[in-house]
Amino acid sequence: MELDIFRFWGKARPLHPDSGPQWHPLVLHCLDVAAVGNALLAQHSGLAGRLCGLLGLARDEATPVILHLLALHDIGKFARRFQAKAPDLYPGCFEDDPHRVAGGYDHGVGGWRLFDCDDGFFRLPNTVRRGAWRPLVSAVAGHHGSPPNPDTTYRSTRAGLRRDFGKRGMDAASEFVGLAHKLFSPSPELPPIEPDCAHRASFALAGLAVVADWIGSNQKWFPYRAPADGGDIDAYWSRARQQAEHAVAEAGILPAGSGGRLGYDSLIEKGATPSPMQEWARSVELPDSPALFVIEDETGSGKTEAALMLAHRLMAAGRADGLYVALPTMATANAMFGRLGKAHRQLFAADTTPSIALAHGARDMHEGFRSAVLRGGRAEAGYSGAGGGFDDADTTASAACAAWIADDRRLAFLADAGAGTVDQALLAVLPNRHQSLRLLGLMRRVLILDEVHAYDAYMQREIEALLEFQAGLGGSAILLSATLPATIRRRLLDAFQVEPGLPAASETVEDGAEYPLAGVRAAGCRRTTAVAARPGRARALPVRLLRAPGEVLDEVESAARAGKAVVYIRNAVDDAIEAYEALKARGLDACLFHARFALADRLKIEKQVAATFGKASEARERAGKVLVATQVVEQSLDLDFDAMATDLAPVDLTIQRAGRLWRHCRPERRGQPELLVVAPEPVRDAGESWFKSVFPRAAWVYPDHARLWLTARKLEDKGEIESPGGLRALVEAVYGDDADARVPEGLKERYFDADGRAGADRGIANTNTLKLASGYVYDGGAWDRDVRTPTRLDADPAVTLRLARIRSGRVVPWAEDADSGLPWRAWRLSEVSARIRGPLSEVIPPEHADAARAAKADWPRLNDDKPLVLLDDMGNGAVMASENSGSPGRIERCLQYSCITGLRWPR
Repeated sequence: MELDIFRFWGKARPLHPDSGPQWHPLVLHCLDVAAVGNALLAQHSGLAGRLCGLLGLARDEATPVILHLLALHDIGKFARRFQAKAPDLYPGCFEDDPHRVAGGYDHGVGGWRLFDCDDGFFRLPNTVRRGAWRPLVSAVAGHHGSPPNPDTTYRSTRAGLRRDFGKRGMDAASEFVGLAHKLFSPSPELPPIEPDCAHRASFALAGLAVVADWIGSNQKWFPYRAPADGGDIDAYWSRARQQAEHAVAEAGILPAGSGGRLGYDSLIEKGATPSPMQEWARSVELPDSPALFVIEDETGSGKTEAALMLAHRLMAAGRADGLYVALPTMATANAMFGRLGKAHRQLFAADTTPSIALAHGARDMHEGFRSAVLRGGRAEAGYSGAGGGFDDADTTASAACAAWIADDRRLAFLADAGAGTVDQALLAVLPNRHQSLRLLGLMRRVLILDEVHAYDAYMQREIEALLEFQAGLGGSAILLSATLPATIRRRLLDAFQVEPGLPAASETVEDGAEYPLAGVRAAGCRRTTAVAARPGRARALPVRLLRAPGEVLDEVESAARAGKAVVYIRNAVDDAIEAYEALKARGLDACLFHARFALADRLKIEKQVAATFGKASEARERAGKVLVATQVVEQSLDLDFDAMATDLAPVDLTIQRAGRLWRHCRPERRGQPELLVVAPEPVRDAGESWFKSVFPRAAWVYPDHARLWLTARKLEDKGEIESPGGLRALVEAVYGDDADARVPEGLKERYFDADGRAGADRGIANTNTLKLASGYVYDGGAWDRDVRTPTRLDADPAVTLRLARIRSGRVVPWAEDADSGLPWRAWRLSEVSARIRGPLSEVIPPEHADAARAAKADWPRLNDDKPLVLLDDMGNGAVMASENSGSPGRIERCLQYSCITGLRWPR
């Protein structure tokens, strides 16, 4: 039978099965995707310039090559093993039975094999530089979110390819390559692409391929066409380009454009006097290359506004299209989202509607951020024809897009302004499906990392990798901290490698006592500048140590009954719950805030806490109120308390907590503040149980008890926290290179164990993170779904549970009333995370099993492994867990949930 490449199907899940074409030719789909790529490069000049720059090519040289590669993204679908997935559409040219073509097949891997066996097959210029093309071909072949895995069972030999493709499939693929080559005409005289350029560019191209495939697969913009529509390929290409221009404009992914001159009146308040650090941000010379800015200043000094000023200047200079602010916790991300919501409009052009999003899926997400049409593919099934099971390779692009978009944490990377947890940004440099989309967004945004001191060794190494990628892909970054140890500062600066062989710092002041500090790292530049403190901010905060948690309850009660707004910060959630219940038993007006609340309840508590203890709260609203909280309040939240007690924490975090004590001026205050720190006495003969005997639960939260001893000893000796002048010396006394000489003998083993673990954790992070120099290729990493990605290295990693209850025989989300019009959002708002020993499985009462299955039927596949917990009227629920005690059996563990105290596990 005569070969007709237009008889090969590319899409076969019509939105309207009763009318119109029932399938879309593969050739036309490939041109649709190339057309979207063309529109993105044409309408998004910043993206086009960055991608061409990464390739080291002029725009007229790079664009034809990029379009040619995008057109070949689905070339693996010419294989008979793919075409057999829809037996009714199996091209007759194969002249065999599709039902006998057994086994699964990944068309991305199939396309990669074509290049792997014959690097001349794709007709790319300068094939003598084969190594440079490999990551770029892998990038387009891996358009389903991960690079093709060469270790799969798919055959890489020519004979194996012929068995997979069939001779007619190979001929069709070759004919299509010729058609694409003629249509896009990549120059045969193309300058050789350097391998280093190709490796960096491959990560950006991978993200572009995913976006182009998603938009090019959306039937609203690219309806199915009959094979005859491809008769005049030039006419179809012209029509596809027009459709793509409309689709890209409507998809909401083009940048809004920066605004004009920005003043601090817009970022702070009208008539406010900028701080010296804010003045530095307004006047510092911007390097010509991608740049890293480091801002060290005390809490409450306006670092965020300084960072926004820098980001705006970079955007106005055409170096970025937006910004993403990464923070340690969901609570801090929520607070930043609120601040961005007020300020972000000033950063963009007046005639635009900039989008803003929150990266962990809270309900406050901007309504107009993404068009609802991108969710149109939610119901599309995968292709599971003869002999093929449903897997990720079979997922349609529209369905994959819908599942990805439904997880709102990712939206911030395509928004003009985004805020979210640092974990979501770190997924960009971990081997996770669709990490390339995060990188694609971040490389044209200013990455602002707040509280960069607040992470362990594993996450610090991940952040360094993120900075390596940001610099390598041409993006800029801003780091903010009030308490940054010098060793961490050096590592972060060293990580931002714009080009090899950057010179050493012209000023080396980071090891001295200078504070505040501002630093710049760019190509040929590494400057560190001492900046004056904000006038009127200096203070010496008295510190008094209490010896046991029981002592502090009397102090808290006394302060509350004196009309003060009080916070008691505990290091462990269960300790916080116990303290809250004890204070309630004393008749105090207390509330509880920690991380083990369902998202809907946590948002309500955050709002309540901000209203009661925030900057705008009034004396009558605050008087006598007590907040018992965990670490969720120590970073980036603009809270202000009259009295504070805290469990002993590392010195940098203790300083952060102290920054919430008398944060703002209030006329009703009298006397002076005092920080109460609950800590065992830092005796010189402190032994192994020194900290654990007082804080058995928190002993696992902060395992480096030697650093805690150093903190307690320094606070007791000094008797105060002097800011800003004394902060550098205080931090270095605990984290400096000579700190080990001051550690008691009984804690030295812990000190060196912690140091060894930190080194090991950095090594694990180094293994887990992607390597920019390797390019977008499969290297054996665990390209897995986001919920399993180790952004944090924990012995007992957090498990996300979905809480539910029974109403009228139906299983409904715990937060059903919070957003009843959007069930998928209600389920997200019903999620709570907890650290639990052992793997979990659900315990669903038999009488509710059918209702539970019906409820989960509409969950995106990304959420399939989140245990469903049915709660009764008393808040009791159950999951099944394997104990780590060596017992081979599985036992049922009950839990309790309350919107007042959160999630509790039995002892």
